[in-house]
Amino acid sequence: MRIYDARFKYTPSTSTNIVSTWKRFGFKPTTESERLARQRRALRDEPKDAPSASVTSLDAAKRSPRSTLRLAQKSVAGD
Repeated sequence: MRIYDARFKYTPSTSTNIVSTWKRFGFKPTTESERLARQRRALRDEPKDAPSASVTSLDAAKRSPRSTLRLAQKSVAGD
């Protein structure tokens, strides 16, 4: 529907109900008990000795040193 259509009804943002809008498109909010159960499962399934973040060793990440800069010699015409 276009904004210039006569059937278009403008609703100011302060008057919108976000929850009802999302529900019209199939969103089902998570209940508090579902959220807590999901968090408990995640903590239970997490390995205890596994690192919590991906860490790259600085030695492995170093770039190989570049060769020294060489300047071209200026050629003189007639040499």
